[in-house]
Amino acid sequence: MCELELSSAFELSNLTYQDVQVDDEIFIQATLESEDVCPKCGSLHLHRKMTNHRLFHLPPLGSKKCRLQVLTQKRRCVDCTHSWWPTIPFVDGKERMTHSFKNHALNLLRFGTIQDVAKHLGVSWDVIKALHKDFLKNEYDQIDLSEVKSISIDEFSIAKRHKYMTIFVDIATGRIIHAVEGRKKEDIKAFLTELKKMLSICERFVWI
Repeated sequence: MCELELSSAFELSNLTYQDVQVDDEIFIQATLESEDVCPKCGSLHLHRKMTNHRLFHLPPLGSKKCRLQVLTQKRRCVDCTHSWWPTIPFVDGKERMTHSFKNHALNLLRFGTIQDVAKHLGVSWDVIKALHKDFLKNEYDQIDLSEVKSISIDEFSIAKRHKYMTIFVDIATGRIIHAVEGRKKEDIKAFLTELKKMLSICERFVWI
């Protein structure tokens, strides 16, 4: 695959590709490109310091798992002495999953369990669980509830030893409007109280 095809397939950017090895898996080696400008003072007088290799999960191509190794290099500004590692645009912070891998995993979770997705992608159950949990929190943390008239509640297991998550669904649209760990009364009471205040509705809900 050429550089353009690799970048497009995996939604990558700011990389110079060094090598692609295809065996039991696809292993890509690349160097991170970054603008040599101090983010603190704007100086162009920089020193390149230590280097670091970071390894990331990519979504699979066909039946082959894919990984990406990126060489990054620390910079130090001569003028203001500020030091920093360049930001990798397709990764969040110190995570080992690229944005494309996370999106692929979340799409798979629409059809499979956390255990199935983790096994298919070759990562631990905890990695996929944390990813799904963050997605639910970000997706449903700030939802307009003004049009909600009736809700249903469902629960599903998220771990062994009887750990559960409870979801609230708008019956009219089928959309999840809230998710919380646990299934006891004290776990869901806070959201029901908030919903009642926002909608000024009675205490009777439609439970399905």
